[in-house]
Amino acid sequence: MKTFKHFMPTKVIFGRKTFLKLKDECENAKLDTSKVAVICGKSAVHHGYADFVKKQFENVEIFDDVMPDPSVELAKELKEKVKAFNPSLIVAIGGGSAIDLAKVIAGLLTNEGDVEEFIGVPECFKNPAAPLVAVPTTSGSGSEVTPYAVLTNKKEWKKAPLISSYLFPVIAIDDPELTVTMPSHVTANTGIDALTHCIEALVSKRATPISKLYSLEGIKLITKYLPRAFGNPRDIEAREKVMLGSMLGGMAITDAGAGLVHTLAHILGVMYDIPHGLANAMFLSAVLEFYGLSAKDELLSIGRAMEIESNNVYEIVEKIEEFLRFFGKPETLRPLGVSEDDISNFVSLAMAKKFLMANLPRIPSEKDIRIILEKLLKNS
Repeated sequence: MKTFKHFMPTKVIFGRKTFLKLKDECENAKLDTSKVAVICGKSAVHHGYADFVKKQFENVEIFDDVMPDPSVELAKELKEKVKAFNPSLIVAIGGGSAIDLAKVIAGLLTNEGDVEEFIGVPECFKNPAAPLVAVPTTSGSGSEVTPYAVLTNKKEWKKAPLISSYLFPVIAIDDPELTVTMPSHVTANTGIDALTHCIEALVSKRATPISKLYSLEGIKLITKYLPRAFGNPRDIEAREKVMLGSMLGGMAITDAGAGLVHTLAHILGVMYDIPHGLANAMFLSAVLEFYGLSAKDELLSIGRAMEIESNNVYEIVEKIEEFLRFFGKPETLRPLGVSEDDISNFVSLAMAKKFLMANLPRIPSEKDIRIILEKLLKNS
C-alpha cells in the first residue's frame, strides 16, 4: 500500500436542528464571538437564517452580497467591507458560493496581498485565516469540509481555486432542515455536483483508502436519495442522506481532488453562465466513457454502489447517464448555447489546465477533448 495522508481539522456537527446549537458550538470551541460577520446571500436573509445568528450574539453585521459563482472583483469589494467591521468570527451561510467567498475573505483578512496573488498557489496563505463557521444550506459543494475556495475570473474566462489548509472552517454545521427551501432544480444541480465529487475522487490516482470509503458511501447515498429529495422537497430523510453524501464528497476531493469533469464544467460555467451542477452533469458520462477501461475497477465499484447489475463499464456509464437524465439533463450541449464555433476556444482553455491532469486515469490530448465536445454537440 502506498503512503497517504489525511487531514480534516474541521469539527462537523451533523443532523437536524443543529443550526440551533450554533452559539453553544462556538462557545464549546472557545471562539471569540464579540464581533460576528455573517456572509451570505439574499436567500439566507429571506429565510431568517441570518437573523437567527443576529439574535445569538451581541454584535453582528450581515454582509448579504454573495452572488452565484463569486468573482475576484466581488471578493475584493466584500473583503474591504468586512475588514472595516474587523470581525472576531465569520459565519458563512449558504451554498458553495457563500462558503467559498467567506473562506477567501477569512484568509485575506490575515494575509497581506491581492486575491490574484493567492489563486492557484499551493498552500497559498502563510498565516491562519480568521475563524470561520460554515453553515451549508445546499447539498452539493462540500466546501464546509475542504481546503478549497473557487473564484471566477470573468476577464480570462476562468474559474480558479485558492488552496490552503487554513481554508478549512473551524466548525461545519450541516443541518438538513436548512435545505428544504431549495427549489427542485437547485436540489438536482447541487446533488449532481456532490455526486461528481464522489466519482471524480474515486477515479483519481490520488485516491486513498480513506477517500475511497468517502466516495463510495457518498455515491450510494446520493444515487439512492437524490431522486426522492428532488421529487419531494419536504422529504427530510432524503435531504439528510443527500447532505451526508455531499459532505463525504467534500472530504473525498480534499484527499483525492477533482478531475476532467470539473475542468470542463468550470469552462462551460464561465462561458455560458451555466449552474455548476448542470455543467458537471453535461460532462460526467462523456468523461467516464472516455476513461473506459483505464478506470475499469473504479467504474465497477461505482456500478456496485449504484446497484447496477452489470460488469460492463460502458453499460454502467449508460446507467449513470440515465440517472442524470431523470433530473432533466439535456441530451446535447446545444440547448445551453454551445456550438461548433466554441470548440477551439474550449479546447485551449481546457489544455491550459493540463497541469491538473496528472492524476486522471487517462490523460486527454487536445484531440480527445475535441472529440468529447463534438459528441456532446451531435443531435440525437
